[in-house]
Amino acid sequence: MLHQENAPMTTEGTQVRDVVVNQVYRTTNYERFSILYGNRKVNLLHLNRLQKSISESDLTESNPILVNEKFEIIDGQHRFEACKKLNKPIHYILKMGFGLKEVQRLNANGKNWKMEDSINSYCELGMDEYLYFKSFLAQYKLGIVNSLQILSTWDSAKLEEVVNGHMKLNNKARGETLGKWIEEIKPIYKGYSRRSFISAMMRLYANRQFNFKQLMAKLQYQQTKLVDCTDTKGYLTLLEEIYNYKERSERLRFF
Repeated sequence: MLHQENAPMTTEGTQVRDVVVNQVYRTTNYERFSILYGNRKVNLLHLNRLQKSISESDLTESNPILVNEKFEIIDGQHRFEACKKLNKPIHYILKMGFGLKEVQRLNANGKNWKMEDSINSYCELGMDEYLYFKSFLAQYKLGIVNSLQILSTWDSAKLEEVVNGHMKLNNKARGETLGKWIEEIKPIYKGYSRRSFISAMMRLYANRQFNFKQLMAKLQYQQTKLVDCTDTKGYLTLLEEIYNYKERSERLRFF
């Protein structure tokens, strides 16, 4: 254990002493430690860079990892893995009672915790909504925000709900349908994942008279007409024109 004496300080003629808050320990017993279940995956690129940095100048003593009473690593798993590979001592501080929520809050405050980390974290905990969402992301590749928009009743607070473990996907039927529609449009239009285009497709889904097969039939010989628009209204105007092209019956309005 690294020992640090209370340091005497003088302030305006009055002697005060700093208080030791956290004790730093050192060990080479790597088997004592484990990764907190649900914590972020180790980034191999970051690990390799960190290993090289530590081998050149080892500053880990002044930047110890944090572990809970079970010796689960709550912060510093990359430093731990790098030191282990280099056969260097592990410097650590015990933080009693820390779990996954504290880890996420710690990383979020440090701007290191990405949305993908939260999703993967809750998937490892077996949370159904997150497992479904991760599968949806992998299948349709629309991005986190777009996917949340079509799978749930959207507002900006949904992003915070994802991080906090309270994500609710209450529009899965709509999401699956829109995901399949956009899959068909992908070969025709490279801007399929643009936010305003996704919003336009959501408006069409809500239109009970809209027939997606008719739109695709019209797009087969009007592919060059589907171009980027600046907003949702622009896309709706364009799609309406394509949908109603040479239509003898009454034109369907999209907005």
